[in-house]
Amino acid sequence: MAVGVILVLLAWLVVLMTKDDPATRATSTPPSTPVAAASAPAVPAPVTTRTVVPKPSVQGTSAPAPAAGDVRSLPAGLFCRDLNAKGYSYVAAIDYWRLHGQPNQMDADRNGIPCETVYPRSDVAAYWNGREISGVVFWSAGLYCRDLAARGASYAEAVRYWWYYGMPDRMDADKNGIPCETVYSSVAVNSFWYP
Repeated sequence: MAVGVILVLLAWLVVLMTKDDPATRATSTPPSTPVAAASAPAVPAPVTTRTVVPKPSVQGTSAPAPAAGDVRSLPAGLFCRDLNAKGYSYVAAIDYWRLHGQPNQMDADRNGIPCETVYPRSDVAAYWNGREISGVVFWSAGLYCRDLAARGASYAEAVRYWWYYGMPDRMDADKNGIPCETVYSSVAVNSFWYP
């Protein structure tokens, strides 16, 4: 009988000791059953952290989609107007120009600044840190090829002037994309366009 009383007292003591233990209360209460508000402040349950291991990526299964402005997947031979029509920025056009060996078709006046007549001048100036197309700014607008030749402008400078002022028809009457061909010698014209 004494053993039975001792066991009852021990069981009662265990119940009293675990009655206010928050860890025991959290594990004994089902998660869907709300716990009644107690007079003692609630103690948050201990937070356990888990390390998330990323899934290994499988490489080489498919080519990723090119990022906006990524011109590496484009074929060679495009013009500035093609890139602009496809929505590529001026910076992307410069990348394409450099990637394909700085083709003359993208820099017809060969001043080292491609696509300056296709993209806004603000974009061109921002990229080149304010560097403008040299050699034509000091000449006023509205000149003809004969005026440039009389001022001693080379054929390359005449082409640069033509590009700078928006390729006016007065400098390319037959509209073939080659300005001043009747004013300058055929040698100068051919050596510029077909080096």
